[in-house]
Amino acid sequence: MSDRPGFDERLAAAVSGGGQRSAQRICELCIDTLPVTGAAITAMTSNEHQSSIWATDAVATRIDELQFRLGEGPCVEAFTSRVPVLVADITQGTHPRWPVFAAAAARETSARGMYVFPLLGGPISIGVLDFYRDQPGAFDPEDIARARRASQAAFWTVLSSRPTPRLDAGGQPQYDTDGDDWPSDMPLERREVYQATGMIIAQLDLSPDAALATLRAHAFVHDRPIDAVARDVVSRTLRFDEEQ
Repeated sequence: MSDRPGFDERLAAAVSGGGQRSAQRICELCIDTLPVTGAAITAMTSNEHQSSIWATDAVATRIDELQFRLGEGPCVEAFTSRVPVLVADITQGTHPRWPVFAAAAARETSARGMYVFPLLGGPISIGVLDFYRDQPGAFDPEDIARARRASQAAFWTVLSSRPTPRLDAGGQPQYDTDGDDWPSDMPLERREVYQATGMIIAQLDLSPDAALATLRAHAFVHDRPIDAVARDVVSRTLRFDEEQ
């Protein structure tokens, strides 16, 4: 399947909307471009804790529900392993890592092919972008490349779902909203954030963008204000090279 001209431009436009609208547009663009029937974006902090950001249809929703209820499946594996999981036909062969899910998905949904890509920021996984199709089939290299780019866009969309914290007079975080579907993203104009980013660059040998993404992802995963995480990095009570 040849790449459509303008995919990256359309993906950038989808991300620019922000919040839940971006998640919807990313999924719809993937359905329009990839050989898939449905898609979903799900935020995760562990195998047991997940939050659906967007699902295109009832089958995509049911696939996610089954996995997180059972604690196994390609989404759980992609999240924990931080590598894509591609299944050409869930009804064929054996799936020793998630046999219960495979049997339930074959029995309860119309899905056959399943393709899951983790949402990665530096060393941290914050969720998955997953697809299904109602006919068996494999992703070719171009499909995988497009899906990877879409998962990078979905990463930022999930991060933008976090509330924007500010500290009140008592030092407690307060949250402002931007009037859209989701709270606005977190401001990054504080000196500690940039100091922490520089330290993460040195610890993990990352680019500045990847180091900042790592800091933001850690704040998301641990449900903490980014300023508080940055202060821990600057004070050396948190080191990312010790989390490996």
